[in-house]
Amino acid sequence: MRIAIRAVLAWTCVAAVCVRAAMDECSDDQGRPQRCMPEFVNAAFNVTVVATNTCGSPPEEYCVQTGATGVTKSCHICDARDPRNHHSAVYLTDYNNQQETTWWQSQTMLAGIQYPNSINLTLHLGKAFDITYVRLKFHTSRPESFAIYKRMREGGPWIPYQYYSGSCEKTYQKSNHGFIYTGQDEQQALCTDDFSDISPLTGGNVAFSTLEGRPSAYNFDNSPVLQDWVTATDIRVTLNRLNTFGDEVFNDPKVLKSYYYAISDFAVGGRCKCNGHASACVKNGAGRLVCSCKHNTEGDDCNVCKAFYNDRPWRRATADNANECLPCDCNGKSAECYFDAELYRATGHGGHCRNCADNTDGPNCERCLDNYYREQSGGRCLPCGCNSVGSESPQCDSRGMCACKPGVAGDKCDRCQPGYHSLTEAGCRPCSCSPSGSTQECDVATGQCRCKDNVEGFSCDRCKLGYFNLDPNNPQGCTPCFCFQHSSVCDSADGYSVYTISSSFDRDDEQWKALGHDGASSSVQWSPSSQEVSLISDDYFPMYFVAPEKYLGNRLLSYGQNLTMKFRVERRDARLSAEDLVLEGSELRVAVPLIAQGNAYPNEDKQTYVFRLRDSSDYPWTPPISHADFQKLLHNLTSIKIRGTYSERSAGYLDEVSLVTARRGPGAPARWVEQCTCPQGYQGQHCEQCTVGYRRARPELGAFSPCEACNCNRHSDACNPDTGACDCQHNTAGLSCERCKDGFYGDATQGTSSDCKPCPCPAGATCAVVPKVREVVCTNCPAGTTGKRCELCDDGFFGDPLGQNGPVRTCRACKCSDNIDPNAVGNCNRETGECLKYKCKACSCSRLGTVDRQTSCSQVTGQCQCLPNVAERDCSACQPGFFNLQSGNGCERCSCHPIGSTNGQCDITTGQCECQPGVTGLHCERCEANFFGFSSSGCKPCDCDPEGSQSGQCKEDGRCECRPGFVGSRCDMCEENYFYNRSVPGCQQCPSCYGLVRDKVNQQRQKLHDLQTLIDNLGSGQDTVSDKAFEDRLKEAERAIMELLDEAQTSKDVDRGLLDRLNTINSTLTTQWNRLQSIRNTVDDTGTQADRARARVRDAESLIDRARQELDKAKDAVGKVNIKPPGGTGEPNNMTLLAEEARTLANKHKMDADQIEKIAKDANDTSTKAYNLLLKTLDGEGKTSQEIDELNKKYNEAKELAKNLEKQANKVQAEAEEAGNKALKIYANLTSLPPFDTKALEDEAGKIKKEASDLDNLIDKTEKQYNDLREDLKPKELEVRKLLEKGKSEQQVGSLHRRSVHVTLMRGAAPSHRDFALFHFNVQKGSAKTKEDAEKAFEDTSKLDNEVSDMMDQLDTAEQELARKKAEADQDMMMAAMASDSAKEAEDNARKAKSMVKTVLKVITSLMDQLGNIDKVDLSKLNQIDESLKRAKGKMADSELDKKLAELNDVARTQEEMINDYDRQIREIRADIANLNDIKNTLPDGCFNTPSLERP
Repeated sequence: MRIAIRAVLAWTCVAAVCVRAAMDECSDDQGRPQRCMPEFVNAAFNVTVVATNTCGSPPEEYCVQTGATGVTKSCHICDARDPRNHHSAVYLTDYNNQQETTWWQSQTMLAGIQYPNSINLTLHLGKAFDITYVRLKFHTSRPESFAIYKRMREGGPWIPYQYYSGSCEKTYQKSNHGFIYTGQDEQQALCTDDFSDISPLTGGNVAFSTLEGRPSAYNFDNSPVLQDWVTATDIRVTLNRLNTFGDEVFNDPKVLKSYYYAISDFAVGGRCKCNGHASACVKNGAGRLVCSCKHNTEGDDCNVCKAFYNDRPWRRATADNANECLPCDCNGKSAECYFDAELYRATGHGGHCRNCADNTDGPNCERCLDNYYREQSGGRCLPCGCNSVGSESPQCDSRGMCACKPGVAGDKCDRCQPGYHSLTEAGCRPCSCSPSGSTQECDVATGQCRCKDNVEGFSCDRCKLGYFNLDPNNPQGCTPCFCFQHSSVCDSADGYSVYTISSSFDRDDEQWKALGHDGASSSVQWSPSSQEVSLISDDYFPMYFVAPEKYLGNRLLSYGQNLTMKFRVERRDARLSAEDLVLEGSELRVAVPLIAQGNAYPNEDKQTYVFRLRDSSDYPWTPPISHADFQKLLHNLTSIKIRGTYSERSAGYLDEVSLVTARRGPGAPARWVEQCTCPQGYQGQHCEQCTVGYRRARPELGAFSPCEACNCNRHSDACNPDTGACDCQHNTAGLSCERCKDGFYGDATQGTSSDCKPCPCPAGATCAVVPKVREVVCTNCPAGTTGKRCELCDDGFFGDPLGQNGPVRTCRACKCSDNIDPNAVGNCNRETGECLKYKCKACSCSRLGTVDRQTSCSQVTGQCQCLPNVAERDCSACQPGFFNLQSGNGCERCSCHPIGSTNGQCDITTGQCECQPGVTGLHCERCEANFFGFSSSGCKPCDCDPEGSQSGQCKEDGRCECRPGFVGSRCDMCEENYFYNRSVPGCQQCPSCYGLVRDKVNQQRQKLHDLQTLIDNLGSGQDTVSDKAFEDRLKEAERAIMELLDEAQTSKDVDRGLLDRLNTINSTLTTQWNRLQSIRNTVDDTGTQADRARARVRDAESLIDRARQELDKAKDAVGKVNIKPPGGTGEPNNMTLLAEEARTLANKHKMDADQIEKIAKDANDTSTKAYNLLLKTLDGEGKTSQEIDELNKKYNEAKELAKNLEKQANKVQAEAEEAGNKALKIYANLTSLPPFDTKALEDEAGKIKKEASDLDNLIDKTEKQYNDLREDLKPKELEVRKLLEKGKSEQQVGSLHRRSVHVTLMRGAAPSHRDFALFHFNVQKGSAKTKEDAEKAFEDTSKLDNEVSDMMDQLDTAEQELARKKAEADQDMMMAAMASDSAKEAEDNARKAKSMVKTVLKVITSLMDQLGNIDKVDLSKLNQIDESLKRAKGKMADSELDKKLAELNDVARTQEEMINDYDRQIREIRADIANLNDIKNTLPDGCFNTPSLERP
């Protein structure tokens, strides 16, 4: 009994892992799942036991067994109705009180309770429990035989748990004290007689441990057998035989009443069965006991996973693993899944999702359904939507792109690709577009090609009217005809070849020039070394390279061609403009930026720039001009300018300039040269000339002028074709002989030879006819004459030109001693010459410059008498080199310094000489402050650093006086052992440690100096030195040198790291300083530019004011002019000319004012931009200051780090030595490795690789043959279809005896797709000959179906037989389709086989790579290689390549047979067609009796 109790307690401790508290929670402190169990309980407590027999109904007497013979037994009454005397089954599981014992009791043996009659005590636990023990405490003696049973589910079979019997073999057929060995069935019940003795007579215990004697009890977590063994929902105790003293045989009632079953306690120890997934059991809504499941489990016993937690199979929790149920991974697309054992074995995850949302599929909803794809965001799957006509299959790729048929494009294969049209089941047909004239695209419906701008035609194969030279390299297709705008019909001219005008600058600048912003021309700089030309700018204004004469002139043949050059700039900060390349000519001007037409931004590297000389939206020439104007510009190209500079003080470099043009002669043909077809009146290659009888309508336009027929008013038969001037006769003149020649008068337009008569005027004069009075009046009289016949002298002249009052006297000018106003009227008498008006001027002598302040002058010359060194007629100015006229004593000499002044001249008032740069003083005798070096070129600025120098003034040699710590000629460097700190003004002395370095350096310098002195003394000493002394001094020098070398090496090693750090910091500081300087320069330049802009604004305003004043003056002057009408016919009047001149001048002033106002506006805009740039620069300077402060901080940190460099270097050296020793050891180990020969493995692998490669080649060859067969089959299928259609058409011929039919066979496609031409015939009902021909045609048509019948004799059965023919053809097409499907299947097999071979090859290649990289012998790797080779061979064997090749060969043979059959049928059909053609040829040409139904 004690042994049993100990076993129960021991298993209880093992099952509970002796830590009850840990089993109450299903997760640890970190929240990780762990095994948990409900508390250990007496599962039978207060649970009603169902007993099949209980005393007290009816009441009966029982006696208590004492075991003593002859002693009177104590008897009692068992009455079920009496609460004090009943012993029902409730007392089996109530609280067991030792003081007041209660028990269940059966009827006595007197009532028949004894073997073979049994009593069952059934305990219903309500749910499954893990049973640890079953204990019974008997109130009477323990039975001789009883058994314990369990049931694992309600309604299930009762399974024996344990047998107790003193007669195991007899009662239960079990051996006594049975034993279970390892490997035996551990779910078998054993039998024992340990508890079957009759003593004690009361209080005897029986304890059954469910795991006692079970070999796997101590590995319970891994024993599903024992886990089922301890599981029970019901416990039954079957009492089979009472224990007696043997006195029952006497049937004494009193004795029989003393034998009965009585049990005071029925206990079942265990835990609510939750399989380690719950820590408690609770009652559900129905009152049933269930587990409170955790670990994503559910069920009464937590025996299944929750829905959606099926990623791995349900398992019982163990001490090592909670085996919680894991959620399925459905990627958020489903809330349902089930466990898939096959999937779990394959992937380690068994959750198989159901009802995936968003059109997804797969075990994890990880992929899209067939014909769906996943959107880019990774969410839903969208339908592919592939076009059923244009796509190869309804499935698309991961981007939603469908696999399109040939020529089809679009994500859904719903349109033709560019260059294709007519979407059909076979794909799209390629456009038949000219590559030269089209965009290689056509209308998807009609196939009409999309032409370039200047091209037309269905296939874009011809130029539009007015264009020529269809060129694939021309974006517009064709070049517009120029023809000087006289013709729109032209073609490419013959005899012209490509010619290039180039400049390579190999020898000189090739006459290229430079042009500044002021229009001044200068020379470019030519570099002999780099063989290029360059320009350098001193300011912001751009400078241009100007092309020489060989590029200019008539460059019409360069239209549409390229101007190419190589260009680079000195700095990358180039600011481009809209006028980087400028072309000028024919009063036209166009420009283009450098980066236009796809060119790169200029930088320091030489780049090629290409400009196409043509008008196009792709080539943005500004201003935009028409192609005619562009050609006009090139016809008289006067200038090519290429911008060379893009920023201040920058340089541009030009090289390898070339211009493509054409010239007559052999060579590559220049097809862009035009040959015009000229209209009437024009001739020449470009219609640039007028034909004979035609002239220029506007000669000033030159070749651009239209030609018109010559009109010479019948005074000439020809005219000059260029000027249009007629070769006038009959004393006529003018362009069209429309007037009389000078000296003649009349109406030349009458067209007679006598139109013009001589003028009645002196020689050289002309005449005119007054219209109203028809009087002839002389015009253009000789100088000084006037009058109707030139008979009078003009005003200011005198004489008698015709001798009317005496002899002839030529008219002469009135002199009057030059004392008259030549512009006055009536100065002298016109006949006698007597002077009538005189004019004298005032002396106006300067009182300051004349002697004794005289006011008189010479009456002849007007010269005043001047003081010394005074000049001019009125003595109003000093002679050159003199000044101070105001003194009244004459002018004083300037006395300018000959070196310091520019030209010896001075201010006429102050006497200040004009000085050289940097020179000052009244006479330019000294340098300005902060300048030095007085010379003929001026004084140079000291340029002393303001922070490092005492003052801005330097010494005569230009050296500045430095502050402490500064050195250098400009005091712009720190002294040795000093450094510059931006946060503190001046150079700061380095820390004391640097003083040690300086002292060390000084010592080395001194030693070097001593050594140099010693060496010098060796060579220059006058004392004789002995050999020994010489050797001693030489050794001394050598020793000194070695010491210096050692110390230098030591210093170098110690300081190298520090110097590197300092150099890095110094480089960073220098970079930042340079950036700051650049910013400062930009600020200065911006300020200068702003000042310059303001000055320009002021100048512009001043000019505007001046212009307005001039305009006001001109307006007033015009207003004051009083134009009087001429008093006589012969009096001249110039006021009209003056008015015209004033008006012209006013217009000019107005234009100047507008231009000045525009300049002012531009200057204002420039000033605004400069101001904004200044603000931006100042903001950048503030950021730079912050960066400099940060760098100073880093510099201080670097100084701290430098102190530890030496220690770190020593440590690194030690580590390096240690690493070197280890490397030597490793090398020694490597050299001791045994050699390994890999040749055998390489040979084996190579052999396998060769076999696989041969097999792959064979598959490729077979696949190619199959593809060739398919390609051969396609046109034959098409041909069969066409023949069937032909047969349908010919079927109509067979019904000629019933009706007449007008048959038209539609036009075929390209020869590669159809084999028939267009034919047309009509048949008349009343023609007997036609009927016979039709019957013959019907008989020939019936031969199309050889396999159906060859016996077609009647015309009325032709339709039926032809229908059979069609049905057979359809069947043939179906067979062809089946053959095609078989071929596709064979193709798939071939692809699979090829893929398998490639996989094997990949494995072999990997093996070869491993063999090539073997470093040492590794037996494990050799075994891996061997296994890989075996697997490769196995894959090759499993792939059944031989079988698949045989299948391919069979399919190929089948295809070949079908093709032969198709060929045979085609030959027969063609023979029938030939017969039909013969019939057609015999039919009449017309239709003689057309029924009304057939009329159109």
